Amino acid sequence: MVLTASFMNKWEIIEKVKSLNLPNNSYVVFGSCPLAIEGIRESNDIDLLVSGELHKILESKGWQKMVKGPHDTSVVRDVFEAHDNWNFSSHNPTLADLLINAKDVDGVKFASIDDVRRWKLASSRPKDLADLKLIDAYLTDHVKESV
Repeated sequence: MVLTASFMNKWEIIEKVKSLNLPNNSYVVFGSCPLAIEGIRESNDIDLLVSGELHKILESKGWQKMVKGPHDTSVVRDVFEAHDNWNFSSHNPTLADLLINAKDVDGVKFASIDDVRRWKLASSRPKDLADLKLIDAYLTDHVKESV
């Protein structure tokens, strides 16, 4: 079971992910954490898309298996939830897809804001719609800054 933590900022997320010592290119941080990295909002959990091999390793190390849906079986520990696929909506990128555009922050790979936006738009849950407004405002502000 995931233990809900208080909201984490960019550096707390990076520190926690680094503490796992995950092999390079075997994971990408997804979900709401890329929003925290960009300063859009903080996150209270850390979603990871991991390779099938890493998923098995984490489970063998005692991470608890959690079935949330027909295509959604993750392994969880503390604030982490690791998935070996992201088949929750019509936008279901692979690990390789996300790594192409991933942002490396202090050695930790985060999904790009564009990839997060595509997934949240496809999911369209109330929390995703709220995040889309924040993402769009952020992107608008950054376009203005770059002009």
